[in-house]
Amino acid sequence: MPAVTPRRSTARARLAGVAARVAVAAIVVVAGCRGQSGGNAERFCGEVAENRDGLTNPELIFADDIEPLLDLYRDIAEVAPLAVEDDWNQLVSAYETASTVVPGDQASEQEALAAIYSSEESAAAVDQWLRSNCAVDIGPVFTIVPHTPATAPPETVVATTVP
Repeated sequence: MPAVTPRRSTARARLAGVAARVAVAAIVVVAGCRGQSGGNAERFCGEVAENRDGLTNPELIFADDIEPLLDLYRDIAEVAPLAVEDDWNQLVSAYETASTVVPGDQASEQEALAAIYSSEESAAAVDQWLRSNCAVDIGPVFTIVPHTPATAPPETVVATTVP
C-alpha cells in the first residue's frame, strides 16, 4: 500500500518546488541580461583609459579609418555600466550618423551636425561620470551650450522690522 502524505506537507513541497523554479528562472534571466546591459564599470573605465587618445583624438586620414573608430566605441559600449550606458550609446549613434556624411551634400551634413549637437549633453555626462567614477579625464568636452550644473547665487537675507 502506498504511503499517505499529509495534505499540508504536499502543499509545502509544491510551493517549495514552484519557488525553486522561479528562483532558477530569475537567475537565468539576470545572467542572460547581464551580457546585454548592466556593463562592468571597472572594465569600462579601463577600456576608456587605455584607449583615451584613440577615442578623443583619432587619426582619421582616410575613409577606412572611420569604421575601426566606430568599432572601438561599439566595443566599449558593450561594457558600459547602466549609469552611463544610454549616454555612451548616444555618442555612438551620433558618430555613426556623422560617418555617413557625403561631402558637399548639405542635407547629410546637416543631419550629422544635428546628431552631434543632440549628443552634447551625453558627452558632458560621460565626461563627468568618467571623472567622478574612474578618475579618467578625457580632456575638455566642448559644447555649444554649457552642460555643467548651474550654481545658485547665495541667498540674501533681508532684515525687516515689524512695527
